[in-house]
Amino acid sequence: MGFILMKAFNISLRMITGFITHLHGRVNRPMRLCVLMTIVCLTLSTERTLAQRSYAYFAWDVNQPLSNTSWAGETSTRGGKAGFRKFVGDSRRISVGLDVNWNYFQSYQPTETFYSNNGAVTTDYFNDIAQLAAALSAQYYFPIGDKQVFYPYVGLGLGANKITYKVSYNIYQDQETGYGFLARPEAGILVRVGERRRFGLTAAVHYDYSTNQSDNYGYNNFMTAGFQVGIVLLQW
Repeated sequence: MGFILMKAFNISLRMITGFITHLHGRVNRPMRLCVLMTIVCLTLSTERTLAQRSYAYFAWDVNQPLSNTSWAGETSTRGGKAGFRKFVGDSRRISVGLDVNWNYFQSYQPTETFYSNNGAVTTDYFNDIAQLAAALSAQYYFPIGDKQVFYPYVGLGLGANKITYKVSYNIYQDQETGYGFLARPEAGILVRVGERRRFGLTAAVHYDYSTNQSDNYGYNNFMTAGFQVGIVLLQW
């Protein structure tokens, strides 16, 4: 389990590093170095502490778009989220970790005529959005009772969001891919199934805001509200 989580962790860090590279020239050099050093330190510390007072989770993620809903506004049930979190201290009040999520939005559009220099085509079509995001996160827990079973929490994740916008009409496709900064506040609960068992359940609501923009498809940012439920593998 630790090997799999580290693989996911390293892939996600490469994604975040790629986003920082994408911002080259827009963010000053000291800031870029500070972010990269933080990532390096987190990678080294995670390899040593992953299995100590930590947990991994895998969740089904349902999301509702909040930006430019006339282009794609239908609720997506085709999403998932996975990650790990490491507790800081013995009280299990604070954890830090990494979240990776993916979502696919699709909206059917009725028949329309498209004009170009080469002529015109009349067809119905689909507007698609494919999202892949990775965020470093922190949570604060409010344990209920003395049996170490119920752990309500609030949290915040900061990271990178990759979005591909695509229009599929007839046999043709147009698409555009871009990166943005992601901020994700959330509130949820971790429930341990029994006092001594290393298995649990989780549920949470979250709000995602990213700076992804697309002039071609009318996006100044990308926002969603989501709900997730999943399983938890505990290491304590």
